[in-house]
Formats: sequence, C-alpha cells, structure tokens
Amino acid sequence: MSKHYDNQWKLLQHLKPTIEEKEVTRSRIWKSMQDSPESSASNTPFFLWKSILATCLFFFICGGFWLFFQQESKVQHSGNESTIEFTQFSWKLSDVYSKKSEGGLALFQINKSMQVGSVNEVTEKEMNEIINSLPMFVEEKLEHFPYPTSMYIEHVKMMDVVIRYHFFITLPEGKYLHFTFDYPKLEYADIFTAISTLRIKGMEPYIYHNQLYVTHGYGKMIFPVGIQPISISSNKEVYHWENVSSELYNSYLEKITEGLGNWKKKSTKNGSDTFVSRDGNEVVTITREGKTITYEFFYPYRDE
Repeated sequence: MSKHYDNQWKLLQHLKPTIEEKEVTRSRIWKSMQDSPESSASNTPFFLWKSILATCLFFFICGGFWLFFQQESKVQHSGNESTIEFTQFSWKLSDVYSKKSEGGLALFQINKSMQVGSVNEVTEKEMNEIINSLPMFVEEKLEHFPYPTSMYIEHVKMMDVVIRYHFFITLPEGKYLHFTFDYPKLEYADIFTAISTLRIKGMEPYIYHNQLYVTHGYGKMIFPVGIQPISISSNKEVYHWENVSSELYNSYLEKITEGLGNWKKKSTKNGSDTFVSRDGNEVVTITREGKTITYEFFYPYRDE
C-alpha cells in the first residue's frame, strides 16, 4: 500500500464519533427523510420503509467500521513493557516494543519495520534442542545480571543479520524465558541494556551495585553495560555513558588489562588511552569527553 493510502487509512482510524455526534447525525438524517420531495410525494408506506432501511444500513456500516477500529486498537502494545501470556516483563530499552506472535512475542524497534528479536517460553528439552541444533559459537553464564541467565551467540548467514543473541532465563517450575536479538538490527549496547535492566513480574531481581562489563559479539574488548550508541561504524564507535565519572572511567581502563590479559596498555596521550590486543592484531584508542566515550579501532595486519 502506498504511503498516501496508508496515511489516509490512519486518518480513518481516528474517526470515532461520540454519542452526541451519533445522535446529531441520526436526527439530521431523519429530518432529511421527512423533508425530502420523495417523502411528500408519496403516501404509501413503501417509501418510508425504504428510507428507514437505508438509515439502518448506514448505521450498520458505521458500526462495523467502529467495531473494526476498536479491535484494531486492541492489538497495539506499550512501548517498553510487554505482556506475554505466561509472564510480564519490562526493561529500560524504551524504543523496543512487542507484538503478539505465534508462540510468544515479536520484538520491533520504533520507526523500523523489521523484527529485531523474539520472546517465548520453552521447556528445558526445547532449550537444549535450540542450543544443539544451531551453530552456536559463544556460551556464557552472565554473572551479576538480574536473573540467572545463559547467553549463546548464533552465527547467522543472512543479508541483514550477522549474529543472533540467545538468552535463556530460568523461570519457576523448570521452564525458561527465551529472548533472541538480531545484530546489527539492534546494536550490542542496546541488547545488553535490555537484559541488564530486565524485570519479570513475580520474580525478585538480583541488584548488582557495581558497574557491569561485557564483550560485544565475538570481540575481546570489554564495554560498560548501560552505554547508549550515538554513532557506529567499522572503525569508530561513539557512545553516551550517563553514569560515568572520573573514578568509574579510570576503574574501567584498569579493568581492560585485568582478567585474561587480552589487552596491554600502549600509551596515554592527550586524554586518550590506547590498548593493544595480546596477539597484536587489534589496537583500540579510547577517549572520554564528558559523558561521551569514543572507541577507534585499528588493525595493523588486516588487508584493506
């Protein structure tokens, strides 16, 4: 359907007459019937019944449209809180909303038509079938997240999807809430904002009071959870970090070189810190300006 007709259809959906408007319309039609030449020219009841029938048909059609619009409005869902038959959940990812789909929910991003993820309830057997039947390249237990969560990353061979995140969250009675998110339809930072701020009705979340860090995709660089993407390209990523402070930022820089020792600090210059991966194949420069964090990536041995 063209954009013009789509807009007209949306305008029609706003035609919801009040009781007073219905009464005024009914009175005007009835008066018009009485004053019409056809009505005065004939004394037979046929013309009267003909007019009454036409009026009834008019209100029947209007009523049909009204009922249709009422039903249409019922399928709309709220922006950041989605209701599913077996549970309710919410998160702080305000531009992702849900629609009912077969077996659960389909997730969409505002102003975008493509589906970015899904939610459904599965048994342990179904979860294992999903894990074992798909090309999963990453398996990780997420610590300090609101609920016991297992994360898997599926390698997807599609034009608009590179990888698909799978999150399995343990529910009572041995079942699991299964979330999927497609990258790059949804950015890494947004995916982890959803999972880290998830709240499930009837299930008390675990509150971790320190900063969480995760890797994005198959990468080894850690990123703070809760950052918001501003602009993303192949060699440069810019994020907004609302809760950042000098103390927290310095702690983050120290965290990069801890753990498995994947990174070594190369230099600090003009407010920027540069890190080199253990194998020397990746160089990342991180710069903070207020609440804006910029990552610049360089690959010394990659062919252009």
